[in-house]
This record gives sequence, structure tokens and C-alpha cells, in this order.
Amino acid sequence: MIYSVTIALGFVRLCLLVLVLFYLNRKFVNYRKPENIFDFIANQWFKYGSILVILLFTLVQLRIYNLFNTLIIFFFIIVIDYIGMKKLKKALTFSSKKVRKKTFELIKNIELKKDWSYYLTTKTDKSVRKQRLWLMVLLFILGFVTFFSRYYFTKYDVYALSNLWILELEQVVEFNKQNWFLNGVSPVGELAMINFYSKISSISPEIALESMGIIESVLIGVLLFWTISKITTSKIIAPIVACLFFALCYVLSPINIFYILQHKPMFLALSLAIPGMVFYLNPTLLKFNKKNYFYNFVFAFVAIGLVDMFTLLLMVLPFVIIGFIFSKKEFIAHKLIALKAFVISIVLLAIIYGTSCYLIGYDFDVFLNSSLIAASSYTYFPHLILPYNVLMSYYIVASLAIILILLVLTYGFKENWHEAFSFLILFIFLILLSNVKNEWIDNATLKQAIAIYIPIFIGIAIGLLLRILNPIFKKIQFLTPYFAGVLIVAICFAAFHFQSPEFNKLKKSDTTARKILDAYENITSEFFPFSYSVVNDYSTHSISTNQHFFVNYEDFLNNYLDKDYQYFKYRKKIKYLKNHSEIVLPKSVIVFLYKKKATKLSSLAESYKLSSKLKLQLDVLKSRGRKIDIIYSNEIFDVYEIINEPNEARVKNLIFKL
Repeated sequence: MIYSVTIALGFVRLCLLVLVLFYLNRKFVNYRKPENIFDFIANQWFKYGSILVILLFTLVQLRIYNLFNTLIIFFFIIVIDYIGMKKLKKALTFSSKKVRKKTFELIKNIELKKDWSYYLTTKTDKSVRKQRLWLMVLLFILGFVTFFSRYYFTKYDVYALSNLWILELEQVVEFNKQNWFLNGVSPVGELAMINFYSKISSISPEIALESMGIIESVLIGVLLFWTISKITTSKIIAPIVACLFFALCYVLSPINIFYILQHKPMFLALSLAIPGMVFYLNPTLLKFNKKNYFYNFVFAFVAIGLVDMFTLLLMVLPFVIIGFIFSKKEFIAHKLIALKAFVISIVLLAIIYGTSCYLIGYDFDVFLNSSLIAASSYTYFPHLILPYNVLMSYYIVASLAIILILLVLTYGFKENWHEAFSFLILFIFLILLSNVKNEWIDNATLKQAIAIYIPIFIGIAIGLLLRILNPIFKKIQFLTPYFAGVLIVAICFAAFHFQSPEFNKLKKSDTTARKILDAYENITSEFFPFSYSVVNDYSTHSISTNQHFFVNYEDFLNNYLDKDYQYFKYRKKIKYLKNHSEIVLPKSVIVFLYKKKATKLSSLAESYKLSSKLKLQLDVLKSRGRKIDIIYSNEIFDVYEIINEPNEARVKNLIFKL
């Protein structure tokens, strides 16, 4: 299926982009810093991911948003961040000296006949490079497992081509028209990022929308690994368990399998918030001065607010308070800076949303309530091994027991477990809050958040266990890479073996939506843009935006035969066609004909009733001498191509004509 290949292709392109950026960073920028790939992703995503969200918002407001402008301005921001505003005037002199120096080094190395590998390797010690390579392989394995563990559940997915999917695709496409708010005022930063992901990875908006949920899950999994490595003493084993628990364990986590491919604003917001929480508890990890520390947190808080206000107000705010109370006293000054940044970001977001509500005529209270209550959240978890409330009670009891042990280690043995302690307090708070009945609290969204904090709890528990067993593991520490490999295989096997009975009880979803998307991917990959029209149900018209012309069934049945007659009657009279452009037909017209009812897809439920009328109209066109071929077929629908101008619509034909 091209649909499946395109999802994987977009993910691979994104991964390659991250690897190239990491290599360039290690080669030319931060070659002296002891930073591995996990550190790089967490640090750069927290900083530049936040800036990117704000940049997209700004460019759309200025009505200059496109890929070229975004990349140029974003690159300029990175250069300023690297050089500094004060040195910007001297940047040209600095660059020329740097280029001259590197040129002399290159000439010298050529004369010395250095091996080609010399130019590719980074300026790091061989043992350090080997460690980084091992972590990169580990990242690849964990990312691969997370990606395919999510993609496996496409057979249960009911999100694709649902009414909500169609509305969100319209919003994603709307950013190209420089519109941030489409139907009222709401945080749509995640949809803007989906639009940007579509452009940067060269995939269609509908595939970007369909695959964003997987991308977010992979990002969260990587950040969970990094988080556990920073808040516990375990650097490999506990982080692996936390990441794989999130990726593979569904019977112990409130994740809705039927909407697992649905993107979640809260996931993207938490991908910025969780590194921010770690940096808030331990500011030394950022290695910023206080001024840069302040600006980075302002950017992060504003970006989170543009993506999901629920995360900012009901997860970040409580954690800021918890961290201020329970973290180390030596970081009080940084905590006050972060609190100041939070207050300023709230003011900025109030100005942004308040002004937008005023200009659009939207009620601010309605905006705030709708931002905290997500209509797209679902709390159906038939796969849980225990009822939700019972399972959460076990987590609370276990968390309290771990907290008691951490108190002993922190104050009795003078060890630093403040970060883990703060995360456990937030975990308990979210579980308790998810049971509160209030019109301003979305229990379904809170349960989605708990699905991310459960792996953090698991990672802390494993990290604590390894700390207790440290005298034993310390002696066999050299076996850690081998044990990690065995652990990954064991967890994957256990997840498949023990969860299969629960998954077998679930009903598979209607495949119509995925087959339609696959057909569209086949069409767009073969046909030249806007050389053809697609005739389909009106609910699919948003897929056609910026790609090809669209005709709904009603217009096709009522008007097409007459237009066909007029066009072929006057097709050789160029002057007449110029004056009557409304009768000009595309080079090809592609017709979807549904042979059976889409049982679980309400947007297409009635389309199959028109199949006999459509077939009759196609027969009439054949009788007029039009060439009609079936270009895509399955048990649900056939796709016909009405060829009005032979060899004028397909990309390969146009290339050979050149």
C-alpha cells in the first residue's frame, strides 16, 4: 500500500533530518560538549521546537507563511542564537576568518593525504564516539519499536476520514491560506505543526494528519528515555523500560486503541513540557545564563499555550508549584525566574487569544472552556486488564510507597531524588484530579496524560530498584549493553505474548478510510497536479485542496454529460473555449464508485446508493467514444479514469513528451 509506504517515508525523512542536524552540531558547533543523541533531541526540541511553534503563528498572522520563509527565518534565528545579538555586526568578519581558517586546514590535510574518514569524524575521543554510536543504535531500536507498535493498531483505527478528521484536515490546509483560526478561536498550534511537517517531509497533508499521532508517540518515547536518565541514577536500563512500557504496554495504561493514530495536542504540548519540567528541577542541564533561561521558558510556555491550554494550566502550572516546594533550595533563583516567565507567558497568551476573540467576535469564556474540554478525547479502554479506578488505586499506593523510600534516600543518605519525587507527586495529583467532576476539567484528557506519566512512574520504580541492588549491578556494569539487548527482546516478546488475548477480543475497524487514502496516494503519485478532477463524496473534498480539482456526485450527475457534449463539440475552436472556459474539461476525470456501504464511516454511508447512476453515466460516456479505464479497485470501491486528453495527465507521460 502506497498509503503505508508514505507514512513510513515521512517518518524516515524526519529521522534522517534529525541525524544530519546532530552530525552537523557535533562536527561544527558543540564538538566539545559531552552531548549524546538523546540530549541533543531533548535540548534542541525544547528550545527550537518552542520557537518553531511561535514562528509559525507569527508568519501566519503576517500572511507570509510558506516553507521557504519559515526555513530562512528559522535559520536566521539559529544563527543569532549561536553568534549572539551583540556579535551580529561582527558576524561577517567572524565568518570570513572562520572560512579562511577552515580553508587552510583543508589544504593542509589534503597535502598530508588524510584518509576520507578524517573529514567525516567528529572531534571527540574514540571511546566517547563509541558510546554515542551505541546510544544512536539504541535510539533507532526504540524509535522503530514505538513506530511499529503504534502502526500495528491501524486495523482498529476509526479516526481516519471521520467527521473530526475531515474538519481537522480543513484546518491544516487552511494555514496555507494564512488563516490561523478557522471556526472560532482555539489552540491549533499542533495543526500548524502538522502542516509544517507535511511540507518539510514532502508528504500530503492528509498523510501528515494521519501519521502525526505516531510521530508524537515516538517523540514522547524518546523524551521518556531521556527524562528517566536524568531523574534517576539509571542511565540505560530504567529508561529503556520506561520507553518500552509506553510503546508496548496497553493493558496497564489508559490508551484508546481505537483512536491511537489520532494526533493529540496534549502529547505535542507535553513533548515541550516534560523537558521543561526536568530543566526546571535541574537548571544546570540547560547550561544557560539566567537571561537565556528566562527567554527559553517564556518561549516554551507560550508555545505550549498555542498548542494546548489544558496542558499549560492543569499540568505545567501544578508542576511549577510542586517543583518550587520540593526541589533543591540552591535552585530557588532559577525557580523564581521560571515563575516570572510563566506569568509573562500567561499575559502574552491572554493578549493573543483575547485580541483574536475580540476581532472575530468570539466569547472569551467559551474559548477558555472549549480549550480545557476536548470533544475529541475518548475514555473507552476495553483492553485494560483491570478496571480503570482499581488500576489507578494500585498506582497511587505504589507511588506513595516509593515516595517514602525516596524520602529515606534523600534525607537519610543525602542522595538527590528531588526530581523523581516531584514527578511522583504530579502523577498522584493527576490521578486524583481525573476523578473530579467539574465542567472545567476534562477527565478524558487527564487520562491521556496519565498514560504518559505511568511510564515515568515505572522508570522511577525500576531506577529505585537498581539503586537498591546497586552493589550487585555495580560489579557487572560492563554487561549493561548486552543486558539492554536481552531486555528489549524480552519486553517485546512479553508484550506480544501476554497482551494478544486481550487484543483478539477487539473488533477491527472498517477499512474503507484507509483504502480511500491509499487510492488518493496512488493517484497523486501518478498524476500531475491540477491536470485532473476527482469525483467523490463531498466529505472528501478537503483532500483535493491544493492538489487537484474536485467535483461532488451531485454536480457530476447533473452537469457533466452536458459539459462533456459542449467541450467535445467545440474542443478545436480555441477562441470559443477561451470565451466559455466553464465548459473546459480536465485532461482526466477520476470517479470513485462505491460498491458497498461503509458500515462505520458515517461521512460516506450513503455514497454507495449512487453507484448504479454513476455506472449508467459512465456507460453513456463510453457510448460517446470516451476512453474509460479502471485504475484502482478493491472489494469496497472502484476508481475509474475518464480520459479526455490522452497522455496529458500522468507525470510519466508528460516527462516522456519532453
